[in-house]
Amino acid sequence: MHDPADRPDTGPDPGTDSGFGGATGGDGPAEHDGPLTTADERAAMRAFLQRCEVRLSTMHRTATALLSGAGILVLLPAVERDSVLSVLRALLVGPLRWSRVLLALGVITSIVLALVVLWYVLVELTRFYFHANHVEHAEGTSFTPRFTLTSLRLPSDELGAPAGADYDQAHTAAHNVRLLVPANPRARQRIDRQLAAYPTLLEAGRANSDLARAEGLFELAAARRRTLIDEVAKVEYGMARHMLRLQVIVLRYVKALLVVITTALSTFACAAAINSATVASAPDQRWIAGALLAWAPLAMFTVSAPVLWLETLLRSEGAGHTALRRDRELVRLEDTTAKIATVTWGGAVVAMIVLLVHHPVTTAGRVACLVTLSVSALSCGLLAVRRWRATRLD
Repeated sequence: MHDPADRPDTGPDPGTDSGFGGATGGDGPAEHDGPLTTADERAAMRAFLQRCEVRLSTMHRTATALLSGAGILVLLPAVERDSVLSVLRALLVGPLRWSRVLLALGVITSIVLALVVLWYVLVELTRFYFHANHVEHAEGTSFTPRFTLTSLRLPSDELGAPAGADYDQAHTAAHNVRLLVPANPRARQRIDRQLAAYPTLLEAGRANSDLARAEGLFELAAARRRTLIDEVAKVEYGMARHMLRLQVIVLRYVKALLVVITTALSTFACAAAINSATVASAPDQRWIAGALLAWAPLAMFTVSAPVLWLETLLRSEGAGHTALRRDRELVRLEDTTAKIATVTWGGAVVAMIVLLVHHPVTTAGRVACLVTLSVSALSCGLLAVRRWRATRLD
C-alpha cells in the first residue's frame, strides 16, 4: 500500500501551494531574497506541499474523531449519575461518622478524577487547534491567538510584474474590501473593538480606513504573502508541531478512556452494595471501602498502561532502554492520577480500619477486609516502586 500523497505531481498548480501554506501558520518573513528557482524546482515544491496537505488533513480527521470521542466520554458521568447519588445519599443520611464522611469523599474524588482526565484531553485538543500568532511591526511584536487552519494568500512570487500590479489593484479595490469589512458603521465598530485588543495591527494614520481594517483582520487570520520557498520551510515546522501535539492527544485520550471506565466500574460496585437501602450499614460501608481500595491501584495501573505498551513496543524493536517516562507531556496524566488516587486510597484505608475496630464484624468479614487491605497496599507499593525505578533507569 502506498500513501496517496506519495504519488508524483502531474504538473504545476498555482493554487495548491498557497492553500497549504496559509493553512499551517502565520509566522515568518513575508519575502525571501533567495535565488530564482527553475520550473522543475517549483514543481517539486508544489508536489511536496500537496503531500503535506494530505497529511495535515489526516491529522485533523484524527483530532476531530478524538474530539467526538471526548464528547461521548463526557456523557459517561451523566450515565452513572444515579449510582453516584444513591451511594452519596446513603452515606450522608443520618448521623455523620468518620467512616461515612471518608467514604463519601472517596467516591467524590474518584468522580473528580474522571472529570480531570477529560479536562486534560480537552486542554490538549484546544492547544492542537489554537496557538500563538506572531505579528511583527515597527512598534514591536504582538501575540494573537489563531486557529491552526489560517486564511489563504497567493504566494508573492507566483505572478509577474504586470499580473502582480493587477492583483494589488484588485486586492485593494473597495468592492473586494467590503467582503471582509462591510460598509456600515455597526460592522466597523465591531471590527475596531476586535482590533483594539491588538493595537499594533492597525497602522498609524490609517486606523479609520476600511483597507487598514481588512489588513488587520488578515493579520489576525495569520494570512500573509510569502514566496514558495518560504511556504515549504514553514510547512516543515508546522507539520512537526502538529505531529508532536497529536501524539500527546491520542495518548491522553486512551488514558482518559481507561480511567473513566475504571471509575464507572467502581461506582457501579459501590451502588451494588447500597442497592435500595436508604442508609448505608456497616457491612455496606465496608463493601464501599473495599471497592475504593481496589479502584485506587487499578486506576494508577490503567492510566500508566499505554506508556507501558509503548515501552514494550520499543524494546521489541531492540531498544535497550526508553525515556518515555521522563517526557512530562506523556506522563503528566499519570502524576495527577497518582495523587488523586493516593488521597482516595488513604481515606478508604482509614475508613476500613475504623469499621473494623468500632463496628462488629464476623470472622469471615474481618478476614476479607484484611485481605483486601493487604492486597491493595501491596499493589500500590509495587506500582510506586515500578514508577520510581522507571524514572531512574529509563
